[in-house]
Amino acid sequence: MSGDMFKKLVKQRQKSESETPAPEKPVEPTQPKDTSSPTPELKKRGRPATGKRSDPDWIGRTYYIRKETDLDVEGELLQLKREGVELDKSELVDALLAAWVKWRQGENIDFQISEISPWRKDENIE
Repeated sequence: MSGDMFKKLVKQRQKSESETPAPEKPVEPTQPKDTSSPTPELKKRGRPATGKRSDPDWIGRTYYIRKETDLDVEGELLQLKREGVELDKSELVDALLAAWVKWRQGENIDFQISEISPWRKDENIE
């Protein structure tokens, strides 16, 4: 019975749409186009492509780390930011992995680690 009711509603809708004439669009006078000025560029939607995602020197990867480690890293990066050192997680991971590769290849990595480390040379690290 509900199927019959649906068909009836559809027929009524189609009938009312066919009986009502479509409204006429008002005719607007056409103005000659000014071809002397260049057409303005349309703005692209979204964020401008200026970040690492748009930089061909960077590649996105997904890795898993423990939550506690992530929280600790966030805290340390926040502390560095308060000290005036701007470093984000991807830059930190990139620097650490690059240092590891150089260490594996036999290079001295003390200089590279000192760039991202909050330790001072005069502090004793044990």
